[in-house]
This record gives sequence, structure tokens and C-alpha cells, in this order.
Amino acid sequence: MRYRMLLSLALALVAVLPTAARATDGHFLHGVGAVNSALGGTAVASNTSLLGSFFVNPAGLASFDGTNLEMGFEMMKPERTVTSSYGPMKGSTTSASEFTPIPAFGFSTKLNNGVVVGLAGLGIGGFGVNYAADPTNPMLMPRPYGFGQVYSNFGLMKIVPAVAWNASPKLRLGVAVNVDWATLAVNPMPTAAPAVDAGPDGVFMTQDDRAYYSSAAAADGAFGFGMQAGLQYQMSDKIAVGLSYTSPQMFQDFEYTAVYENPNINTYNTPRTFSFRMDAPAIYAAGLAWSPTAKLQTAADVKFYTYSSTKGFDQSGYNADGSVKGFGWDDIMVVALGAQYAASDKVTLRGGYNYSGNPIPDEMSMFNLPAPAVVQHNISGGLGIKVRPGVEVNVAGYVALENEISGPMMRPTAVPGTNVKNAMSEKSILVGFTFTPTKK
Repeated sequence: MRYRMLLSLALALVAVLPTAARATDGHFLHGVGAVNSALGGTAVASNTSLLGSFFVNPAGLASFDGTNLEMGFEMMKPERTVTSSYGPMKGSTTSASEFTPIPAFGFSTKLNNGVVVGLAGLGIGGFGVNYAADPTNPMLMPRPYGFGQVYSNFGLMKIVPAVAWNASPKLRLGVAVNVDWATLAVNPMPTAAPAVDAGPDGVFMTQDDRAYYSSAAAADGAFGFGMQAGLQYQMSDKIAVGLSYTSPQMFQDFEYTAVYENPNINTYNTPRTFSFRMDAPAIYAAGLAWSPTAKLQTAADVKFYTYSSTKGFDQSGYNADGSVKGFGWDDIMVVALGAQYAASDKVTLRGGYNYSGNPIPDEMSMFNLPAPAVVQHNISGGLGIKVRPGVEVNVAGYVALENEISGPMMRPTAVPGTNVKNAMSEKSILVGFTFTPTKK
């Protein structure tokens, strides 16, 4: 009865809460839940968190006996600033920023034949900005001289049914199906062709041409699908290794109904539709877990994200009609480290570090004004307190240190004497609960 009530509550939370996370490994969170996040996101070979196993390597579920439930809640606050210059003109603008709620839950149970089945709902990534129009900042000057207000909000969550089993006393295997749901809002939307007029001189393709991109501020949602598979091998009582693979997540198109926003043409304010597809990259991961003592557990993971071959991220620059091809991200490598120490029978201390490669090349800085996913160094910590047998309260926090990129304005090639700099940092607090079977 206890698990049934808690599972129903967890499902309700995931269903009603927004999941627009501002991520730290590309456009993904570095970890999910208070335990996994505090440990730097490590979970390829280590099994300290049920949510971590659902997020990174489903083979880890085979290590959980009985019926288990982990649920958590994160509040993240990103800080984003854009600075741009055009000749002698230079300005800096900070995005409006609030704490964003991110829920997660995971449930597993071991069947009589030893197979473990489970289900999770995880907020796993996103990005967003909210820059007010700024006449002192060239990029944010009122249109058509700049973009004016720039707003974006992307949220990514996944539902994960999974199964895992012990193939041998030392080998664990697991597979999962990812059912993804994403929402995206962007204003102005540069992937749709702008409405262009010839400007005061009446001649197209000259410096005074005026271009207005339409708005996609009314968010659209899209389903995506993919899979995960992984293994863990227990080399000894103290050392385990793991491998996992997350396939590319193929999404439906985001579709928008908008209007032409250039008041200087005869189609002004008439309807238009456009679409944009943005998949999620394949992820290859390897990990090592080492428990030098009964109280101390450590882990290290390496992950590789294939953004350069992922729809929506793979292309860069402009199409012939003035629309932007995509974000133009590079592949990245992520290194995660984590350790936890049982300070007493009731208190467990945790710490972690996560390094992410920066997916955005400097020359793509202007194109990534709505998605400045540039943070690289993430420091995390937390603790767990057993409040009664089978019940643990976990708290955690992390900071993603500020990082920045800068590159020229592109129209469509680099404009001499111009610069666009994106800077970003993050901080977050997490609270979670784990419910595990008690010995009778």
C-alpha cells in the first residue's frame, strides 16, 4: 500500500510540473535526483541511486532487491548574460532568471525469477533565456536593427520502462525503452525564413534590407523515441566496470502557427506555418566503480555525446532564404567523478565533479543566443539521512561555474568589428526520498 500511494504521487508530479531544465552536459542535466546529482552524475558502473540507473545504465537495476522507489525534486536557477558590440557600440544584458522545478521518480521490483522490472519519469534537460529588448545592446536592439526581445524555453523529459537481470553471478544486463516528450518555444524563431523588404533604397541584397523573423513563443510539444542498453561486470568485491549506450532519440517536428511580422510588406500580419525538428544525440558511456572499504564508494564515468550528427544540432549558418540551418554544435566528452562515505549508520556524505566539453564553437555564439549551453565545470555535494528503516531523505546542491564563448555577428558571413559573447552559470538545490525493502 505504501509503495502504491507513493508511486501514484510521483506520477502526478511528473505529469503536472514543467521540466524546462537548464542543463549542464550539453542540453542534458549532469545527473537526476539528489543522490545521482550529488555524485556528479556517475552511474555507469555504480549503483548508488535508482534514478541514476534509469538515467544512465539500466543494467544497474539488477542490483536492487525487492521493491524500491526513489523520488525527488530539483530547483535550478541559471544565470545568463549576452554582451555584443558593433563598432563603438557595446552593451550587456542579463536574462530574467527564476528557479525552475524539475521532478523525477523511479520504481523497480524484483520478480520471482530474479528479473527486475521498473518504470521512471525523469526531467533530463533543456535550455532557455528571457532577454528584454535593449537599445544599448546591438543584438537586442528593437527590430529590424536587432532581434529585440529574445525568449526561449525548451524542456525535455522521458518515461523509461526498463528490465534488468543477472546474466551470471558477475554480469548484469539491462535494456530500456525511452518515450520522450519535449516542448519548445522561441521568439524570434530564426529557423523559419524571415519576412524581408528592400529597405529605404528599394534594392534587395543591400545593407538597408530589413528582416523580421516570426515568433514561435506559443510552445509546441513533440514525442521522441529511442532505447538504452547496458552491462555491468563485477570484477571483484571492490571493483566493477560498466558500459551503456543510449540511441539517438528521434522526435516529431515542432510545428508552429504564426504571422509575418514585417510591417513594410503586404503580407504583414497574415498567417504562416513552419516547423523545426530537433532530435537528441546518441550517448556512449563507460564507467568504473571502486569500493576500497565497506564505508567508502567511488566512481568515475566517461561519456561521449554525438551532437554533430544529430538533427537540429548538426548544421550551421544560413539557408538561401535567410533561415538558420541549426545550432551547429560539436560532439562533446563528459567526465564525471563521485564518492560517498557512510559517516554513521544513519548519515551518508556525498560529493562529485562533472566536466563537460563545450558543444558550441565560438563562431556559433550568435546563433546560440537562445541556447547558451556553455557551462563546463560542475561541483556537487549532498547527504542522506535514514529517518527510519527503509526510508532515507536526501539533499544535494551543485554549482556550474560560469563559462563564456564569443564570436562575430554573422550576416551571413562574419561582420568585421563585431562580437557576441554568451556567458552562463547555474546553481541548484535538490531534495529526494528513497524507499527500500527492510529486512524482517
